[in-house]
Amino acid sequence: MISKRWMQRAFTVAVVCVSCSIFFCSEICRAKTAAKTTKVHTYKEGFTYQKLDSETIARMRGKSYKKGAKIPLSRLRYLRLRYIDFDGREQDGEMVVHKKIAKRTCKVFYELYRIKYPIAGMQLVDEYDADDEASMTANNTSSFNYRKVANSSKMSKHSQGLAIDINPRINPYITKYGIAPANSKVYRNRNVATCRGKYRDYMIHRGDEVYRIFKKNGFSWGGDWKYSKDYQHFER
Repeated sequence: MISKRWMQRAFTVAVVCVSCSIFFCSEICRAKTAAKTTKVHTYKEGFTYQKLDSETIARMRGKSYKKGAKIPLSRLRYLRLRYIDFDGREQDGEMVVHKKIAKRTCKVFYELYRIKYPIAGMQLVDEYDADDEASMTANNTSSFNYRKVANSSKMSKHSQGLAIDINPRINPYITKYGIAPANSKVYRNRNVATCRGKYRDYMIHRGDEVYRIFKKNGFSWGGDWKYSKDYQHFER
């Protein structure tokens, strides 16, 4: 006859085994989910894109990703992009864009890297508390920022991660309201021969290499706009 004590021990062991099985299955599922959400896609060495991880989301919340933002975080991608800075050194930058242009953006910046077009800096705009003027003043190249077009009620293409501003201090945004950033006035003159800006050779012009790289990858340029000129701005 099986004793009552033996049955209780057997029952306890069974419960422990089932609990362990549930725990390990749960951990495996969690690990698979984590691996799936953080999978890194490599276009070329130094040029990658992936879904936003929890750390990046935490950096963005309340800054570039504002309360009430009408774009799901699942539509955005985090990119790592290698570039040459103004001192000729290799750097690794970061950017958040819409998922449908993630690979294309890697391709664009890989080509810019190959022609050694220098970029001053490339950080998420969140490093500037999503203050567009502060980011531009620092000559920071960036993309996603849930905001309106300056002096307008219209949402910017940056709000969808479908626009990129490159070297904004030397490629300013000029409208009837003025020039942005404020420290870019010397680059209002777009003539390389007469502009007094230190980095005038890196100003973007219609038909140059930077322009052609973006255009062949399906981007339009703000420098072609009729009523304002946004020389830093490329969008899809």
